[in-house]
Amino acid sequence: MSEEILVLGALVLILLAMAALATASVMQGHKRLKKFESRLTAVVTPGAAQASAPAETRSLTRTVTRGEQIREQAASFIGVDLRQEETYPIKWWLVPPLALAATLIIDWLASHPLGSHPVLLDTLFYLGTPVVCLLLTKLTFGWFMNRRNTKLLEQFPDALGTIVRCVRVGIPMGEALRTVARDAPQPTKTEFDILADKVAIGIPLDVALRELSVRIKLTEYQFFATALSLQARSGGGITQTLETLADVIRKRVGLKARGYALTAEARTSAMILAALPFVAGGAIFLMQRQYIILLFNTGSGQAILGAAVLLMGIGMGIIQFMISNVLK
Repeated sequence: MSEEILVLGALVLILLAMAALATASVMQGHKRLKKFESRLTAVVTPGAAQASAPAETRSLTRTVTRGEQIREQAASFIGVDLRQEETYPIKWWLVPPLALAATLIIDWLASHPLGSHPVLLDTLFYLGTPVVCLLLTKLTFGWFMNRRNTKLLEQFPDALGTIVRCVRVGIPMGEALRTVARDAPQPTKTEFDILADKVAIGIPLDVALRELSVRIKLTEYQFFATALSLQARSGGGITQTLETLADVIRKRVGLKARGYALTAEARTSAMILAALPFVAGGAIFLMQRQYIILLFNTGSGQAILGAAVLLMGIGMGIIQFMISNVLK
C-alpha cells in the first residue's frame, strides 16, 4: 500500500511539474510574439510617424480580446495556428482525437512487454499517454505547416519576379499584388489574394504586409514586408531590392534541393529498413506459418512483437529527426 501511495505521489508531482512547464512555455511564446511585433513595428515605422502609426493600426485592424488571446495561446500549446486553420488539409479539431487513438495503439503495444510490471504499466498509461498524445499532435500540425511553408518558399521567387516586372512597366503596387494573386499557384495565390483584398478596401500597405508576415512566419516574407513598407513610406526604387531577395531565395531553395539529393541514400535506407521486417514476416508466414504464429497466440510472442514495433517506430523517428536537422 505504501509503495502505491509513493507511486501516486510521484505521478502527481510529475504532472504538476509538466503543468508548470506548459504554462511557462505558453507565457514565453506570448512574450516572444509581443517582442517580435514590437521590433517589426519599429523597423517599418520611420521616426517622423511614430506617434500616428499605433492609432492607425488600432483603427484599421481587428482588436483582439483577452478571451481570444487565451484561446490562441491554448491552441498554440498543442501546435495549432488559428490564423491558418483554413489551410490545414483536415479540420484542426480532428487531429487531437486521431493522435489520442494512435497513442492508445502505442499503449496497447507497450502493454505486452510490460504486462508483468503493473507499476511501469500504470506509469506508462497515466503519464506517458498525455505526453505522447501532445507530442503526436504538435508533430502533426508542424508537418502541416512545414509542408505549406515549403511550397510558399519555392513559389515566392516567381511571385517577386512578377511584382518586379509589373512595377518596371508602370503598374501600381496594388495591381501588381493582384496580378500575383491571379496568376500564382496555391498556396501563394491565397496569401496574395488576401493581401490584395486588404489593400483594395483601404488598409495601408504596411499594415497589410505586417499581418501577412505575422501569419506566415517565414523570414523571407518578413524581409518582403519590411522592404515594401519602407518603400511605401519613404519612396525610392524597390525593383533592385526585390530582385536581390528573389535571387537569395532561389539559392536557398537550390541548396535545400541539394541537401535532399545528398540525403537520398539515408532516406532510402530508412525506407528499406522500415519495409524489411514486414516483407520478411510475410514470407515466413507463407512458408513456415507455425514459426511466426507464435508471435500472435502466445504471451511472450506478443511481448516481443510489441517491443519490436515500438523500437522500430522509435528508430524511424530518430532517423527522420536527423535527416530533418541536416536539411535545416
